Amino acid sequence: MFGIELKSDNFLVNEIKGGNEKALLILYKQNFNAVKKFVLNNNGTQDEVKDVMNETLITVWLTVAKADYLLNVKLSDFILSTAKNQWYKQIKRKNKFKIVDVTQTEINKQMESLPLKYDPVIVKNFVNRLDESSQKILMNYYDGLDINSMAEQMGFNTVDELKDKKYQCFKKLESLIREHSKSTVI
Repeated sequence: MFGIELKSDNFLVNEIKGGNEKALLILYKQNFNAVKKFVLNNNGTQDEVKDVMNETLITVWLTVAKADYLLNVKLSDFILSTAKNQWYKQIKRKNKFKIVDVTQTEINKQMESLPLKYDPVIVKNFVNRLDESSQKILMNYYDGLDINSMAEQMGFNTVDELKDKKYQCFKKLESLIREHSKSTVI
């Protein structure tokens, strides 16, 4: 049913809507080189090309398979545009992870600089002395919730705004612990 020759966009859309997964293979073969060229020209690797292409085809499949999807651009243009968006998201994720790692390292250094070591129960008691917003930020952070989810959940306008607030919370906590250390060490 499917040959190597190019299939029309309308044919492929109908095949996808009908659930024929061979249409994905055709789309892959017809568009791989364009996606590969774009990703490699933008400092990507061969593995990243494959990841972007796979994510792109999943997105395209899910979009085209919807009953209300109407073909109003060439599929190749839609695929390349989707691939570019996938690549930009991937770059953004990479950069966010780097930023979070640096921030985490700085926080760890600050926490290690405390004069005494406290067990988690004692630290939690100090956290409970903070305002409710600070408590929530620090508890979400310690529970491993990622910064983007925290920002969205807590109603911050930007991730940077939450990072600033988290830094302020750590400073407040550090100050409470230092005050306690001074008053108990004589």
